[in-house]
Amino acid sequence: MPNEARRIWIHISSMGEFEQGLPLLKVLMNRYPNDWFVVSLFSPSVYDHMKWNHPRAIITYLPFDSYSQVKRFLNLVRPSLHLVIRHDIWPNYQWVMQSRRIPSILVNASISDHRLPSMRRFKYFYRQIYNTFSAVCAVSAPQLDRLGEIYRRPENIYVCGDTRFDRVMDRALDTDKIRFIMEAIDFGRSECLVVGSSWPSDEEIILPALVQVMQAHPHFRLILAPHEIEENHLDALQKLLMGKGISVSRLAALQSRLESRVLLIDRIGLLANLYALGQFAMVGGGFGPGVHNVLEPAAHGAIVFYGPKHYNSPEARAMIDLKIAFSFSNSEQFAALLSNLLGDPPAIKERSEKTKKFIDQNAGASSRTTDVISRFL
Repeated sequence: MPNEARRIWIHISSMGEFEQGLPLLKVLMNRYPNDWFVVSLFSPSVYDHMKWNHPRAIITYLPFDSYSQVKRFLNLVRPSLHLVIRHDIWPNYQWVMQSRRIPSILVNASISDHRLPSMRRFKYFYRQIYNTFSAVCAVSAPQLDRLGEIYRRPENIYVCGDTRFDRVMDRALDTDKIRFIMEAIDFGRSECLVVGSSWPSDEEIILPALVQVMQAHPHFRLILAPHEIEENHLDALQKLLMGKGISVSRLAALQSRLESRVLLIDRIGLLANLYALGQFAMVGGGFGPGVHNVLEPAAHGAIVFYGPKHYNSPEARAMIDLKIAFSFSNSEQFAALLSNLLGDPPAIKERSEKTKKFIDQNAGASSRTTDVISRFL
């Protein structure tokens, strides 16, 4: 790293947050081709599994938040600017950077319903930390009031959007990973539903409904990507479906042509791309720990379904409010929703177009965030 080059330091806490911040990182690197980037991670497990690299980037483990370690790290890195993606804020780092007049910006900022009561209860403490930021980039306009309770300079809160939308757009366009599957199938998107990251608690609800729909619609297909891919679980799913007269193939055994009505996914890393194959998507977690990523299928224009536990996801709530997604509480309700749609092609087209519009309108957060960052470089 040249001594005279500026160093932009970006801190993340998880692989998920790195994925969310990757579009921003790419925009920054393109806009500032002479600068270097330091990406820090606190979790050893994330650090050990980080595979991304770039000739102008250094990936490092972040030392613990003690004054001595903070000063040593900052003396070594000498950042011109510091970015935090979403939530992983370390008080001593913030206070020391403020004393050294190093600009620090909070990106993809939001305060969830779950965190709001505790932040209000300990408002004085949170204000001391949040007020160290030179700017805050909020994910949406409704977050302005919440962030304004904690951050005392409302003129420095900017609504930039969520860079996750940019990431799902990037991944939606990249179908190279599933090219071999696309070449093996002979059905269109309108005849297929993709189940993504389903938990056993989801499968208890959705599989009876899907069996009912598939028996009533002989051309309807299913791509099933469960959250658990242990052999005993995959075997149980396969036996259940075949016991109802529905043919099943494993991805690992897929040849040049898919003959079965169900493709059971027995490997990880493909889900975001698999949603390109179905006009319908059922996102798992809604009958378990909370719904998973609903933006990934939406980026493909899929009509999205999920269970009642979706309040962990602002996007899932927004899609319900906009009437572009469906939440259901039981098997009978899911079967009825899906059957009604299959009998109404114009409704499928309308919802698909609205879903794509929702994603398109929220894309571009990385460029807007970079515009804010540029004011401090």
